[in-house]
Amino acid sequence: MWGRIIKKGTFLTIVALIAMLCSGAFSEAYDIVVLKSAELKPYREALAGFKSSCDCMVRELILSDIKNQDVLREVHDINPDMVLAIGIDALTLALEIRDRPVVYTMVPHSRALAAYSENISGVSMYVSPGKYLDTMLELFPGVKRVGLVYDPEHTGMFVTEALKIARAKGIELVIKKADKARDVPLLIDSMNGKIDLFWMLPDTTVVNSETVNYMLLFSFRSRVPIFTFSKKYLAMGALAALSIDPFYLGLQAGEISRKLFYKENVKSPIRVYARKTVLTINKKVAEKMGIKIKDEIIEKAGDLNE
Repeated sequence: MWGRIIKKGTFLTIVALIAMLCSGAFSEAYDIVVLKSAELKPYREALAGFKSSCDCMVRELILSDIKNQDVLREVHDINPDMVLAIGIDALTLALEIRDRPVVYTMVPHSRALAAYSENISGVSMYVSPGKYLDTMLELFPGVKRVGLVYDPEHTGMFVTEALKIARAKGIELVIKKADKARDVPLLIDSMNGKIDLFWMLPDTTVVNSETVNYMLLFSFRSRVPIFTFSKKYLAMGALAALSIDPFYLGLQAGEISRKLFYKENVKSPIRVYARKTVLTINKKVAEKMGIKIKDEIIEKAGDLNE
């Protein structure tokens, strides 16, 4: 009898050990070298999000602190399982790494992504065009014509995707190409009377202090609301912003690194848009323009003063 109990107990112990092994309880944490462009708060938040989801050992190299050192050689000497690049400068350097996976975050989506090596995965700072357009329709159900100015070099791929999605949703995108920032005011003026909403994209050619001021002036003169990508423009007069959260960008990057390391039936590279978004509304601008936004949307939206 005791022999049967012992055998039964041994069997259960083996089953439990197998289950723990399968669940990753005994899995060894993998090593990550983090290349951080600079010591900035959003980058720190992204790294915190990454650590919360990657299940890995992390060593940081801050590029702004080690400009005179051979960073790539140091990465080679550390010999990590993977490299995390936070920020565009870090990714630019990490593109030279070919012998191990690289995951990026806090990097804008651009045409250059298409040329990246097959070992480069990551999460863009951009919200997907579909998410933007769905939010626009939720906020402004009557919108049919949405204007935007873009530089094909920076946001061409994004706008191409947005055009396809907009057509499917019954929205006409009135698009204007800008090769130089000084072209932007005239292009915006050419939309007068032709759009119901202006969509400010995170395009470095199109968005600077002068062009943003002109967009806001156009908005108030024409009574055309501005939908933007950062709530900092709401305080200046834009009506709504759909922005990203750096912590969750890092968290997504951590998820990607786990999938790549544990080879969870994924094809490399993995390149995705930001999943977590924050909607913020400038209620004063909405009131001045006579735009009524549903109370339930206002309640869910972020606070402009936070």
